[in-house]
Amino acid sequence: MHSVWDTIGVFLLGGIGWLVTSFVGRPVRQYVDLRGEVIQRSVLYGNVAALQQESADGSVKQIDLSDEQIKRLREAEAVFRDLAARMRAFALNERLAVWLVRLRYDPWEASEALIGVSNTLHKYGGTRADAWKALERALGFRITR
Repeated sequence: MHSVWDTIGVFLLGGIGWLVTSFVGRPVRQYVDLRGEVIQRSVLYGNVAALQQESADGSVKQIDLSDEQIKRLREAEAVFRDLAARMRAFALNERLAVWLVRLRYDPWEASEALIGVSNTLHKYGGTRADAWKALERALGFRITR
């Protein structure tokens, strides 16, 4: 009879381990990978050229870019929008993992900041700089642009 309880205990512990791994460990690992991708893309596209220059007085000046620069800008906007969508999906879908991640980072704030970066890459100025700062704050990193 004692070995039956030992066997049941082993299966019970295995089941608990599987639940923790599946519903917490795997999503946290996915978040760490996503955060790493955001950092990598931020370094890659941190110097993308903008189509406009915003002045302190609010005026906007157009900037002439080559077709290649415009293509890279559009690519960066799409990449950051995709990262925002993936971060938002994590923030809304992985409750237990979000609870753990929020001890240090804010996935919802990160998704908002990623949308901000995507929406402001086309214009040099304070709004673009603020979007980058919000992203760095939400995910706890700093890059040099």
